[in-house]
Amino acid sequence: MRLLSLWLHLLAAVVWLGGLLFQSHVLLPALGKSALVASGARVLRKARPVAWVAVVVLVVTGLHNLTRLSLSVLTETRVGRLLALKLLLVIVALMLSAHRDFGLVSRLARELEAGRDGARQLRVIAWMDRVVILLGAAALYLGLAISRGGQ
Repeated sequence: MRLLSLWLHLLAAVVWLGGLLFQSHVLLPALGKSALVASGARVLRKARPVAWVAVVVLVVTGLHNLTRLSLSVLTETRVGRLLALKLLLVIVALMLSAHRDFGLVSRLARELEAGRDGARQLRVIAWMDRVVILLGAAALYLGLAISRGGQ
């Protein structure tokens, strides 16, 4: 069960961050330079359920994995500090992702419906995706350090 939980946790992180990586480095730059901005807004909305299912799996498996650590390991070793830092990075990444998906993408759709160009909004979304990717990469690194006992 432990291996399955770790595998699902890693898989969810890959799906979430991989999707953001593709969108911010391939999809959004291509759409921002063409007349396909409206299509980009639809793609971003359609990708949202996949990303948030991955986030839910990530949180649930992360909490399950957390229960596998003993209290003495968390308080008497470096693992506790690394875990606290990882949780902080994940919380910030989740807040930014929620703002992106439920704030910025919605604002992009409203701008497009009003007949305005959404290229600027796409650039902001791509920038925010890159920040979340960096936070996620740092959280993955900390997760590896935690799994190695804080070494």
